[in-house]
Amino acid sequence: MKRIFLFFVAAAAVSCTNNETKEATTTSNIFIEQKVSEFVAQHPEWTSGDNTNEEITDKFQHEVKRWSNEEDFLKDMPLQLKSIRDTTVSGQEVKLGTFSGYNDNTRPSGSILNYIQVNVDGIMPADIAQQVKVNGKYTLEAMMYRQGSRKDVKLINVADFRGYDLGKYVFSVVKVNPIK
Repeated sequence: MKRIFLFFVAAAAVSCTNNETKEATTTSNIFIEQKVSEFVAQHPEWTSGDNTNEEITDKFQHEVKRWSNEEDFLKDMPLQLKSIRDTTVSGQEVKLGTFSGYNDNTRPSGSILNYIQVNVDGIMPADIAQQVKVNGKYTLEAMMYRQGSRKDVKLINVADFRGYDLGKYVFSVVKVNPIK
């Protein structure tokens, strides 16, 4: 009887150790992913069944807007260039690249990046615009030019899918880093 008890205690200890390892592997250095994960963990009641708690959604909108003011908002965020066009900003001709988050099946299973949507219009000088290609994947070093609208930040809850739309922002791009 003692052996059976010790076997169950050992099995429980091993299973607890495995859970800790799984959680550790989902830790992210990507600012947006960290913040959204923390918010979701702090508000498990946000979506219960088919209902969405509007009060928590409102809080999420305010938090995302606050995060977007932080210097690290786009830090290490993988984005894909969807289009690039000529435009004029403050009387100066520039290129405007439209970047967005994208789905990548090679990300760790615990990553919520595939469920986060953010759109960035990146104002780029000609030399940076020459370094990028449509459909290319990049991280950006950029400064906020115009903040997005709080009403564009929302929870997407369709059937079994739950995603997070963080809205659209305009940034002045200082550097693009290709993702390999």
